[in-house]
Order: sequence, then structure tokens, then C-alpha cells
Amino acid sequence: MKTLFDSILLNRLQMESNSSEVTLDCTVFERGNQYETEIVLSGNSMNQLLSELACRDIELDFEQNCDEIMLPDGTTVYHMNLDSGRPIFLPLYVMPEKLRLLRA
Repeated sequence: MKTLFDSILLNRLQMESNSSEVTLDCTVFERGNQYETEIVLSGNSMNQLLSELACRDIELDFEQNCDEIMLPDGTTVYHMNLDSGRPIFLPLYVMPEKLRLLRA
């Protein structure tokens, strides 16, 4: 169960032109522990997250801060560092319910 005190620090965002999923590299602070993880969000969940960020007066500038990497197969990978400037901390309970945490 996600509690009021659990939080997440967003570090990096990555998405591919041929995929509807977005990968967030982040640090999760949960029940007094912290761990690095990747969160995989669907396009709809990413839109919910962007709305939550906008409500908190945090705007991600994809045009200025997003790096594009062209792969030989024509796929474009978009990568954005979120750990420069003001850290983006969110309560863990605002993350969409249906997400996949990837950690070892």
C-alpha cells in the first residue's frame, strides 16, 4: 500500500518513436528504504503524470531538454534528464495504479 510519506524522485525519462510506453528512471523512497528503479508507463498513464506535474507547477520542456537519438533501423529514442535543476519529487500515491516497477 502506498502511504502519504512514500515518495519518488524522477531522474530520467525515455521513450521510443515506435512504442507507446515511457520508461522513467527514478529513486523510490518507500517505508524508510530507497532504491533505484525503472517505471514503465503507458501513454495514458504518462498523460496522467504530466497532468499531475502541471498541477504542481512543473512543466517539462520537451523541445529544449529532450535529446534525440536516431537508431539505424529508423527508430528515434527520446531521452530527457530530469535531475538537472530543481529535483522532481512526487508522492508515490499520485503514480497511476497500473504501472510496472523494474528492479533487481
